[in-house]
Amino acid sequence: MKIIILFFILSIQSAFGQEQDLSNLGVDKSRRTQKHYYTYIDREHTTQENMKHIAGVYAVTWAIYPLTQLETFKDDGSFKKYGDNFGKIVFDQDEPFWNWIVHPLSGSQLFLYYRANGYNRIDSLTMSFISSTLFEFTVEIYTEPASIQDLYQTPILGAVLGVGIENLSLWLLNSGNSFGKVLGHIINPSTLFWYYEGKISLTPDFDGKGKVGLNFSMDF
Repeated sequence: MKIIILFFILSIQSAFGQEQDLSNLGVDKSRRTQKHYYTYIDREHTTQENMKHIAGVYAVTWAIYPLTQLETFKDDGSFKKYGDNFGKIVFDQDEPFWNWIVHPLSGSQLFLYYRANGYNRIDSLTMSFISSTLFEFTVEIYTEPASIQDLYQTPILGAVLGVGIENLSLWLLNSGNSFGKVLGHIINPSTLFWYYEGKISLTPDFDGKGKVGLNFSMDF
């Protein structure tokens, strides 16, 4: 659904109440450059929407896990081990790099995915926790038991990191600097995809009768 809100932000009139020619103001009528403003717009979600997102993320984790952990998946994984690990939970012995960098970083992108889909920060944390828990107990057990550390480090530390990335990326994306925009998209790639709900298009509009307008549009 696309909502177009057309409103006039400025009415240019002469001292006698007559409209002025825009050319007197040095305004080029042919200039209608579209600009984008990036933000986050929180909204309510239906149970159906929640289930759709959880199912979508869950399916993606099944694809990403073997692709990013190919050797571990091939050498250490098996359906027998899946059955043995089902329902188990342990303190893992992973290196600090994985527990304190990789998992929070992946959690931050999960958090930002839900933020991009209109969830507020608390709900994004909740949805990230659900998705992370499903991964720990039903996907990663193909190679190892669920990890106690990962259950809280991925969503909670990920949300903390996600808020920081969110603020920094918005600042970069709205900086007007080309390099800043590229960097903003790199650290927050969800802003590049179709599901991102915070991209607002601003298009100058000149009606030829002395009025300057602005087309304000938002995609959901």
